[in-house]
Amino acid sequence: MSETKTAGVRADSGAPSGTGGRNVVQLYEVARTAHLERIADTDGVTLLYREKRYDFDERVADGVRVERASLIGAAWYAATHAVDLVEVNEPLVTRAALRSLLFIGAARVRAFLTRRPRPTVVTYAIANVPTSTLRANLPWKARVKFELQRPLARRVARSLDRIAFGTPDARDLYRDEFGSTRRGAARLVEALPVAVDLGASADVARPPSILFLGDLAARKGFPDVMAAWSQVRDTIVQARLVIVGRGDGVEQARLLSKADPRVELFVAPPRDVILDQLARAKVLVLPSRRRPLWKEQIGLPLVEGLAYGCVVVTTDETGIAPWLRAHEHAVVPEAQVAERLAGAMIDALRLSVTPGDVQRALPDRDGRTAAREWLYGIEG
Repeated sequence: MSETKTAGVRADSGAPSGTGGRNVVQLYEVARTAHLERIADTDGVTLLYREKRYDFDERVADGVRVERASLIGAAWYAATHAVDLVEVNEPLVTRAALRSLLFIGAARVRAFLTRRPRPTVVTYAIANVPTSTLRANLPWKARVKFELQRPLARRVARSLDRIAFGTPDARDLYRDEFGSTRRGAARLVEALPVAVDLGASADVARPPSILFLGDLAARKGFPDVMAAWSQVRDTIVQARLVIVGRGDGVEQARLLSKADPRVELFVAPPRDVILDQLARAKVLVLPSRRRPLWKEQIGLPLVEGLAYGCVVVTTDETGIAPWLRAHEHAVVPEAQVAERLAGAMIDALRLSVTPGDVQRALPDRDGRTAAREWLYGIEG
């Protein structure tokens, strides 16, 4: 259990504020900057993770209570700290099931021995790939491992007191996968953001700029954006393309940015650069593509783009596609990306909308925050 960063008291030292007066542990397999930002202003939450995602920002981590914990390390933490509520990875993240069960078991034993209330167990679910698809496409060794973990995932599902679904796809999948074997309360809270305060610029139309943000990978549609760009630039002479991220497509993006003065590239920049580009872009494009073992759950760049008033161009793979369609964003059928992506980007650039117009369709409460408050029992 190395790489510990704290900003305040230990998890077992009194009643914190911001969590209904309880000690909360978020037990995740993978930690990313978005996880850190969500707890930055909340006392009483400790994030235990096993691995860092590439976008893990150490500067943000300095301001929260976060600790790296292995399988045994997580169980030891539960056995040695007072835990009132634990948020575990959703059951369909089967690789996390054993770690979750060991933590839950250790926390319950500690509560029994110390005469504390039994800790509440909750999760937030956005999984969207059926077990049948995994069984059909996993290599045999991975399939054997999955089959061994699958019963543990059912045990995690039965351990839940509350589950919040971030998309209708996830809600429907859990009904099909677990049915009556899952207990506890459930609620659908769509993973939509609230508007970022843009001041007076919210009512000023932005120049025709397109932002691709995130993993420069084929599954995120980056090659499709590269292929569509020539048609976009030839049609709208003032159009610009800004590429922000990292991944397999960096070298292709670098070559394009050197050859085309209307293309700008930022490779793994600091968070403030990302937010600055979101505040400048008119269109956020993320044409996610289906893979045998992967389907876009939501797409964090889409959520961030909406929060900053960007018009979204994506595919019907994301779990928020129905909402995007209903609010006049461009949702291209995944099977028709090659034929329709450039036209969708051009149409989005031509829309006579301001960032404020986009933002006014957003909910008053951030979906992830609202889900967390319901899960933690601290709704206003």
